[in-house]
Formats: sequence, C-alpha cells, structure tokens
Amino acid sequence: MVTYTYNEAFIHIEETQNEKDVTFRVEVKSEVMRDRIKELRNYLNNDKDYTDALFYTDQQGVFEIIVRNDYYLKFLTEAFRFHCLESLSWSE
Repeated sequence: MVTYTYNEAFIHIEETQNEKDVTFRVEVKSEVMRDRIKELRNYLNNDKDYTDALFYTDQQGVFEIIVRNDYYLKFLTEAFRFHCLESLSWSE
C-alpha cells in the first residue's frame, strides 16, 4: 500500500479509485503549487505514453487528473519529484 502526504496550505487532493484508473481532484491554493502541477503535466505530456495521465482543468482552476491503474505508482513518484507531494511511503 502506498501513502502520501501534501501541504494542505498549498494543495488539497481527493483520490477516487475506479475499475481501470484513479481520478485525482486537485485544488491548488498557491501559484507556486499551480506552477508545479503545470510542470508535472508538461513532463507527463511529453513522455511516449499519452494515455498514462490525462489532465483537465475547470473554470475555477481545479485540476482533474485521470491516471491509469498501471501508472499509479509512477505518477505519484513524479508528483513527489516535482514537489507536489511532501512524502511518499510504502507499507505492507
């Protein structure tokens, strides 16, 4: 099992597990974090697999990110690398 933490002053994340993917609803509370999410999106959009993570933004600036189940760990690792997450840990 994977767990992660984030700074609630900068971002709020809701995760919904579906049959074939995971949907993240990401409410950004600072421009610094918005830039980090955009960097993450640009990085993932430039890899060779265009369906691993799909990013959508609503009119209020809330991101919806749909991640394939087989890409879940890679997505979290990259989100951590871009400082969108504060910690990432594995437990049994």
